[in-house]
Amino acid sequence: MDPSDPEADTREMVRWRRLVPLYALGTLGLLGLLGTLGLLFVINRELPSLNSLADYDPPQATVVYGDDGSPLARFATERRTVVPFDVVPQVMVDAVVAAEDADFFDHKGVDYIGILRCLLKNALAGRKACGGSTITQQTVKTFLLSPEKTYTRKLKELVLAKRLEEALSKQDILFLYLNQIYFGHGAYGIQEAARVYFGIDVESLQLEQAALLAGLPKSPSRLDPYAHAERARERRSYVLGRMEALGMIDEVRRKKAEAAPLALDGGAADEGLNSSSHYAAHVRSLLDARFGAEALTRGLSVQVGARGDWQAAAETALEKGLRELDKRRGWRGPLAHVETPALPKLRQALKARLTGVDFKGGDVAVWDLKGTIDAEKVQLRPLREGEVFGGLVMEVDAERAVVDLGGAAIELPFRPAMTWARPFRDGLWSPPPRKATEVLSVGDVVEVEVTELGPSGRALGRLEQTPEAEGAVVVIDPDTREVRALVGGRGLGAGRFNRATQAKRQPGSTFKPFVYAAAFATRRFTPVSRCLDAPRVYRDPWTGRSWKPENYGGRFDGDISLRRALTLSKNLCSVELIDRVGVDPVIAMARAAGIASPLPKSLTLALGAGEVTPLELVNAYATLADGGLRAEPIFIRRVLSANGDLLFEDRAEPEQALPPGVAFQVTSLMESVVEEGTARAVRSLGRPVAGKTGTTNEARDAWFAGFTPDTVAGVWIGFDDNRPLGPSETGGRAAIPVWRALMASITADEEPRSFLPPGDLVFARVEVSTGRLAPAGIDAETRLEAFLPGTRPQEVYEEAVPADRGLWEDY
Repeated sequence: MDPSDPEADTREMVRWRRLVPLYALGTLGLLGLLGTLGLLFVINRELPSLNSLADYDPPQATVVYGDDGSPLARFATERRTVVPFDVVPQVMVDAVVAAEDADFFDHKGVDYIGILRCLLKNALAGRKACGGSTITQQTVKTFLLSPEKTYTRKLKELVLAKRLEEALSKQDILFLYLNQIYFGHGAYGIQEAARVYFGIDVESLQLEQAALLAGLPKSPSRLDPYAHAERARERRSYVLGRMEALGMIDEVRRKKAEAAPLALDGGAADEGLNSSSHYAAHVRSLLDARFGAEALTRGLSVQVGARGDWQAAAETALEKGLRELDKRRGWRGPLAHVETPALPKLRQALKARLTGVDFKGGDVAVWDLKGTIDAEKVQLRPLREGEVFGGLVMEVDAERAVVDLGGAAIELPFRPAMTWARPFRDGLWSPPPRKATEVLSVGDVVEVEVTELGPSGRALGRLEQTPEAEGAVVVIDPDTREVRALVGGRGLGAGRFNRATQAKRQPGSTFKPFVYAAAFATRRFTPVSRCLDAPRVYRDPWTGRSWKPENYGGRFDGDISLRRALTLSKNLCSVELIDRVGVDPVIAMARAAGIASPLPKSLTLALGAGEVTPLELVNAYATLADGGLRAEPIFIRRVLSANGDLLFEDRAEPEQALPPGVAFQVTSLMESVVEEGTARAVRSLGRPVAGKTGTTNEARDAWFAGFTPDTVAGVWIGFDDNRPLGPSETGGRAAIPVWRALMASITADEEPRSFLPPGDLVFARVEVSTGRLAPAGIDAETRLEAFLPGTRPQEVYEEAVPADRGLWEDY
């Protein structure tokens, strides 16, 4: 360049000015490239291994199977059942691909065009209008990355998606995705989603069902068909439209699927992660104790002795019995009251929740206001006969009320649906209601039981209220000692106090059979031994206190046999027996039968002054039913690993704890309790039953425990705070109806069987009023009685024995 040429200088300056931006851009590009390479190097070092995906072993539900092999409960932190890819129907695969990633089978893990398209859409919309993630990216994000939303995590996702496509086949990636993704209501994976929403297995899914499920992962709560049916329908239509556009279905199939009802399974979603029964909750506690909580996420298979139909029958019988007891305690008023001006707005919001909701089998969808009147939180349920719902009173006149459940109107005739509703306040009864308007008002929120379903959304019902008292039911097979059913109270069992296994309550007169068993075992007493049922005062040698026991109702019958004494539950005779036999032998007899709880050393033990759990008592009765063979109650038969390996097995190991003859004698006396005594209401079963009622002081506990040769069951009713149940409440009135309803259900298909005596008993016909041997042809009431060898009476009946012969006559 000529230094004397000014134009050359100018040209050189212009050239450099043009090159500076290029150099700057190149430098920035180089720095960007180096930065990107450095970031990728760092990210690459931080990337998790794909080995965990190759050895996919997610948390799986531990499944509890009942006596007949049917599943009763599932325990898991995540409700998931892994299924192989080949059982997933093609229609489900197509629906997921159409909903989430139409080019899944064509791309290599990342859809770059899709990402650019979504970036443009998001920029134009000024918000996130789409995500652009492929199924492979979603799989990587779900398994290997945190949920944070950063550019670094997105870069990791892209790199890992490419690697995953290189490591696994498309089918393997779909297998991971379909078994891992969350569908709402605690359901992880497509198998549990099919169960939660439709009550079926994945292989049974139809087009409209598959399209609904495929649309849920986008937003399981916002698209929840149980809560937002219209949104779920719209999302299903979108998926079906995408399937048609991609040539997976034709227009005819799309339209038919769009028109199909949701047909949800009304009860499946309520199962949650754990079964709701107290039986299942107790089994879970046993598994936790033996294997640890973590083991329950490893897909164990647990076989138990429960029968699902018996468990359901026990829960239903207890619920009905407690409701009947509660009605006898009086009407406490509505759950809530909505003032008239607010009713239209509330009903409109509630009806909006029902829009588009339908259940499998054509059941009408209704709301249930028992828990809340918040329209967004209220539970939607299928309308079914025999179930209880909470609704709004919309009409009332003298003869009836109409309760609105949204999808149905329940008519409550004053007679008989409301006549029980007599208020009991401050210890005083109000006069019985004379018309419906004295019980209900428009705007009341009340419980109703649907008693009869009618056409056009009309139904009949009766007024209900939530019981305050609680109860427990236990059913045991005396031969195997497997617990067939167990209810520890109303409602859910998980995390709740289990009254069947944890509540220590006084057994009252249900303890008396062990007093009689101890007496018979001495061979000084037999079923025909005499007792004077009359008032007297005892000085308890164990407490040093004077005590004057009374019979229930204050009646005394004078000279009676021990059979008659137990039949009528005579307290004086039980106290006299324990006084003569001793408390220690009675406690030993109870221990031998299976009662482990502390028992008081006192004459009051004769009347059940100790405390036992219902499970203890029923298992002790099972010892009587099984001829004196004692064994521990069994819940879990065996536990298998996910691979089928045996981890645990249990079975009864009975030992002869009571003399078989003594067990039969006591059983025979307990048969008389049912045939002639305080449990006569049980005779309606039409089969041999042995049992005993029990009622503690002021009716704080009501019991009935009894058995057939095949089944032992016990029922306890009471308040957790030990309040009295109410006037005239007894074991016969409060507990027997529950027991009878349960046993009527579970023995309906069984042939009646008699109790078989052991071979070492001696039988003799005796005259009932004296207990003496009865000669042939006498003109007096007789019965065939069982005696232990050497205890049969020797005297022959000739004439009535004078009443002043003494307190006892032992044979």
